[in-house]
Formats: sequence, structure tokens, C-alpha cells
Amino acid sequence: MRIAAISDIHANLPALEAVLDDIYSRYGQDIQLVVAGDMLNCGAFPGETLALLRSLPASTIIIAGNHEGYVLEEARLKLSGPRQAPFNALFAPARWTGEQLSTEELTWLNNLPHQAQLEGSPDVRIVHGSPRHQTECVFPVMDDRQLAAIFGDEQKADRLWICGHTHRPALHHWAGMTIGNVGSTGAPYDGDPRAAYLVAEWRDRRAEWQIEHRRVDYDRERTLAALLECASYEMGGPFMRLIWANVKISGYCSLTEFVQGYLAIGRYLPPPDDFSQLDQAIEKHLNRFSHVLG
Repeated sequence: MRIAAISDIHANLPALEAVLDDIYSRYGQDIQLVVAGDMLNCGAFPGETLALLRSLPASTIIIAGNHEGYVLEEARLKLSGPRQAPFNALFAPARWTGEQLSTEELTWLNNLPHQAQLEGSPDVRIVHGSPRHQTECVFPVMDDRQLAAIFGDEQKADRLWICGHTHRPALHHWAGMTIGNVGSTGAPYDGDPRAAYLVAEWRDRRAEWQIEHRRVDYDRERTLAALLECASYEMGGPFMRLIWANVKISGYCSLTEFVQGYLAIGRYLPPPDDFSQLDQAIEKHLNRFSHVLG
């Protein structure tokens, strides 16, 4: 059994295209494909990315990540008016993403499972974050106690777990299981700007999983230009500039740190002026990284 796993594409079409080309050229058309969530949101090519994923072989396993949930929630809220600040501007990328999709496409997203499995021996489980929650993290460095807290109720010899969410590749062997975090196809956070995917192969003779994390160059300039184009207030809003910076310097612009700090401000301008407030806060934040952003 050989599996190629993709995760956290975030509507980065050039990265997805490059990864699929690499998978098929190296392993052929019969490889089992797995997509571990966060296909969309915070990216410039939502419709094109979804169309490509839906054109993959019927055997492809696709699950939803937390960002699919954000897109669907914004689509549901569309008729009730804007969110209150600060969430109106912060969730603009998800709102814009939903507007690019048809009702049929949104229904397809809504029907995706949050977890999946490949039956057989050995068995394979696919989650976005962890078995317990879409946003629980499997980081590159974790001790036995931390792994037991997450996977302790799911122990089975030779089981393979495939996950994503952290945008950082990881590999753990614990309690006879193999736990592989794909990293991110579309927006890596580990300092390597190349698109990531994971290949897992079951070796019968040795009765073990062999895991390889692969990285692929792609047309980042196309992605970066499209992200800036989508950063207008009428489209994804200023948050897309933060995504642009994250792609440009591979996660070093501290996106999570910015969001936590912005949510702690406590005083916000009402919509639509919240866009300008967010824009100014992002500009100030990115000035810290001007020496690498150029």
C-alpha cells in the first residue's frame, strides 16, 4: 500500500498543481491520494483549487478542515448582515471564498467528513488536527505524555495516522503506531517555502510504515501576485496581505501572534471602518519583518 497525502492547500493552486505533478510522475496514477483538510480559505484560487481536487480519481479520500468550516459559516451568515468587529474584517477571506463558490460546491463541502479511514490491515486514519478535534495540533516535537493524551484511546498496532493543521511536517512513532503530519502544501510555516506532501508506504516484509516528507518547488510569484490582488477591501481584505507575507517568508511573520494580539485590543471601529483598522494593524506588524519581506 502506498499513499500520497496532501494537506493545508489554502487555495494555492500553483502549489497544488506542482505537488500533483510530482506525485504522478514519481509514483504513477494508481497511488492512493489523501487530502487532509484546509483545501480552501486564505488563498487566491478557491474555485480552481476545488475544481482540481474534485477532478481527482474517485478513490481519493478528502476530509474537511477547520477552514472549510469557516467558509461554510460565512456563507450561512451572508443573509444576516456583517459580523461585528473585529471578526467582520478578520473573516473577510472566508466570506470572499464562499462567494466564489456555487451552491452546489458549498453543499459538497458541507457533506465532507471530518475524519476518514482506509479499511484493512494495516489500517489508516485521516484527521485534520487530531482524532479529538480539527484544531488540536500534532507538532514536530512532542513527548510520550503529549502523544498519549491525544492518541491514547486510539491505540492499535501498525496503525497509520495522517494529519495536518500545523503547517509543519512531523513524524512520531508511538505505541506501535506511526503518526505523520503532512505539513502544508500551500502555506508552510517551517521556513521552507516549497510545497509539502507526505508519502507513506507499508512494507510487508518489515511490517512497518516507511514515511517520506517531500518538498516541491512551484510558481510562488504567481501565488504572491494573486494574493496581493485579492487583498482589496472588496475581496479578501487586508488579512490577505498577512497571508501574502506568510507565503513569502514561510511562516516567519507570526500570523498566530498577530491574530492573538489583535483580538486582545478590545476596541474596534464598526464595519466597514474595521477594514482600515485591521489594515493599519497589519502594516505595523509587517514592518517588523521589512528586512526579509523587501
